[in-house]
Amino acid sequence: MTLLLVRHATLLPALDGMIAGMFAAARGATLVSLTSGGAGHGRFDCMQHVLAHGELAPNGLIWAERASGRAVPPPVDRGAVVRLPGTVVVPLNPALPAHEEAQARLLATAARAGRPVELFVVSEVDDVYILRTATDESVVGHWRLDAYGRPVAADAVTPGGEALRVLLVGPEDHQREVYPATIAALGDAADALGVPLDLRFIDPREEPDWDRVLRDADGLILPGGSDMEQVRGQIDAARAAIRRDLPTVGLCLGMQTMATAVAQEICGLNDVNLAEADPDAQTKSFVRLHDEHDRPLHRLGLQSCRLTPGSRLAALAGVESLDVLCNHRFVLDPALEPRLVEAGLVVCARQAGNDHADAIEVPALRFFLAMQGHPELSSRPGAPHPLLAGFLAAIRGV
Repeated sequence: MTLLLVRHATLLPALDGMIAGMFAAARGATLVSLTSGGAGHGRFDCMQHVLAHGELAPNGLIWAERASGRAVPPPVDRGAVVRLPGTVVVPLNPALPAHEEAQARLLATAARAGRPVELFVVSEVDDVYILRTATDESVVGHWRLDAYGRPVAADAVTPGGEALRVLLVGPEDHQREVYPATIAALGDAADALGVPLDLRFIDPREEPDWDRVLRDADGLILPGGSDMEQVRGQIDAARAAIRRDLPTVGLCLGMQTMATAVAQEICGLNDVNLAEADPDAQTKSFVRLHDEHDRPLHRLGLQSCRLTPGSRLAALAGVESLDVLCNHRFVLDPALEPRLVEAGLVVCARQAGNDHADAIEVPALRFFLAMQGHPELSSRPGAPHPLLAGFLAAIRGV
């Protein structure tokens, strides 16, 4: 079968492979990424997209999974591509020198194997991404980005109405240009409720006055990430949200900072912090995860968690267990959990096979719920993740 090479020169990891993924889904083909990754080029090496089998991959691959409804296979070496069965789409980014070399090798190995190759090129004209054949430049498809960074048909209509003001704690350029999953998932939930969002971003490293910043917000979202410089700001934002009873949702790192905020704001344990952010903290809220042999463990890939009966998360999900894509090495310290529970926190999900906390909530607040995994990666158009759909429903009071 044919190899379909899609060239898209972009400096934004969120767009890297996006059009190739949409094209592959439309053709019913398999999208295959190369093991070269970012090849040492800045933000392209910041791979946060979690593949189901347990591997990190370029962030732009999320669009293929969203469009096709299928998990993207593991990246492969360029030399193995020609041996893959069926029609295969390979995204290539000319902005990365390693991909230029990869294209030359792919063409050479395909010629030796007698495998047909078609080359396509992506161009951007007036904010529309156009896919053309390289031979005669005929248009194959075109897409634009909507308000949530999702590729949609160029003539798609944006819904109107009074917008919900959602504050996302994190640099806007990272959320839009590097890791687009959180904003896209919020868009899915907004579409399901039939309301637009007024998304606002604030960099927690700038130490804002959170009580003032949250005054005009309808809801707060604390995203994941590995930048420990953002931890202090996330914790302070969550503490202010507790004081204001502002609907708040946390994803991965966001769960860690929300639990820490409960320990500080409600329990009065101001010496509490994440071990990863402050190894010298007197009391640790989240500690290193270890396996049964006491070896450091990286929990990566699609994992199952048990939902606590009667919890809000269980009611939102409507199931007894939930699969979530995970990428973390730290867990809520079991020694701290009794103090948090006494203060009103509920562990509403636990890892399958053990008692480590996988989600938390504070029922006394309007909506204060977080998951250790990355539910935003499982959101799909027309099928938002129940955590984020529940978050927006709580803001609307429904």
